[in-house]
Amino acid sequence: MQELFKNNPNLLTELRASISESRLKKYMGLAGNDEVKAILLYQWNARLAQSLYIYLQGWEICLRNKLNNFLSWKYNRNWPYDQARCVRQLSKTEMRRLSEAVQRQESERRASPASTSAIVADLSAGFWVALLSSSYDVPYAWRYNLARVFPHDTMLVRPAAWEACDRILSLRNRVAHHEPILHLPLDQRYVEMQRIVAAMCPGTFVYCEETCSFREVWGQRP
Repeated sequence: MQELFKNNPNLLTELRASISESRLKKYMGLAGNDEVKAILLYQWNARLAQSLYIYLQGWEICLRNKLNNFLSWKYNRNWPYDQARCVRQLSKTEMRRLSEAVQRQESERRASPASTSAIVADLSAGFWVALLSSSYDVPYAWRYNLARVFPHDTMLVRPAAWEACDRILSLRNRVAHHEPILHLPLDQRYVEMQRIVAAMCPGTFVYCEETCSFREVWGQRP
């Protein structure tokens, strides 16, 4: 690709315009203002995001389903509508997120109540990660119940689980919005994802390990 752009400067000009100078600025800085190298770093960043997607997907889907199972166990399978016991325990932010998800699903499906599974899929990753924060230590008794979410890592404690998931969430959001991630300690994030996913579900861990190409791509920095 490097030779392609060197031999076709008009293509490079058009690509830079499409990416936008503001988005390319960070890559230009990392490349010492070498525009071809900046594009190669931009491409590498996209490949890193692609390589991590399988783990980010596995983490998010597994986390929300584990927490849904926990809430169904603690309250009932219809917990999004359990105002008296479940919803009242949520912070204002999570209460708003849940209310918006319920309203969207009822509107889209023209049904009230909407199914819990539809609401669970609608809720953002940020909602689920927030449930692991210290705000829910008392209502969810995480000191005793964390193993219901992370049954395969007896050494994992709630603060460490929340901190790791919060960092993974930040990475997930940057990938989703096509932001730079190449400057982050991705090797550390990868190890965190491995531990958190394995703690939730060994099957998901093996699935991700067999599919993820992060280690290979991480070693190919231009």
